[in-house]
Amino acid sequence: MDASGQPAPAGSPVVRPLWSFVGPAFGAMVAAGMLAAPIGPLGAAIRNDLGLSTAAMTVTVVVPYVVVAVLLVPGYLLGRRWPTATGVPALVFLLLGSVVCAFAPGAVLMGAGLVVVGLGAGTAIGVAVALSGQLGRRRSGARLVLGLALGAALLLAPVVIGVLAQRLGWRPAFLFGVPVVVLAVVGTGATGIAMGVARGSRSGRPAVSAPATPLAEGARPGGPAR
Repeated sequence: MDASGQPAPAGSPVVRPLWSFVGPAFGAMVAAGMLAAPIGPLGAAIRNDLGLSTAAMTVTVVVPYVVVAVLLVPGYLLGRRWPTATGVPALVFLLLGSVVCAFAPGAVLMGAGLVVVGLGAGTAIGVAVALSGQLGRRRSGARLVLGLALGAALLLAPVVIGVLAQRLGWRPAFLFGVPVVVLAVVGTGATGIAMGVARGSRSGRPAVSAPATPLAEGARPGGPAR
């Protein structure tokens, strides 16, 4: 599809409107923040409460990053063709992983929850990167904004959620991110619905052809001259 929603010629790149990038980009930023949250005060609170060694906590925090690295490419490839169908389930995984972490009674479920967070984060970030390359002339600026947003989320999330963990406890700190993830799910889904409506309205328009100009009777080939 081109920017107007019409089928693009075979072999031509897909170009999407800039607004179609907003929801998935916000979802990727939230995913990066949730992924980085256990680094810092939140991780220390989890380690102390669950009785984990430093080595065990390190492995628990690092494994989700490995999962993200593995899923970035599949998320990118799927996001190029089906951004909404890929991005929304990814954010739902992020939501489920956060809830599991918030109520984890021990290290095993905590590790499982963080792995699920990694599954969602890797896919959501891959989708946003894919969409940033389908914005035509705006793709360079979109990639720059996305990179800055992801970097800010990775740096600031451990600080913000760490402060919440110190004041409220680490379980409420995990739950604090749930409404934000829900907002990201709604935004990504709404973007996909709007894209579908735009494509449907444009593809349903009847083609308008230029009216044919009848030839003068006297100018018809083989017609009698007047």
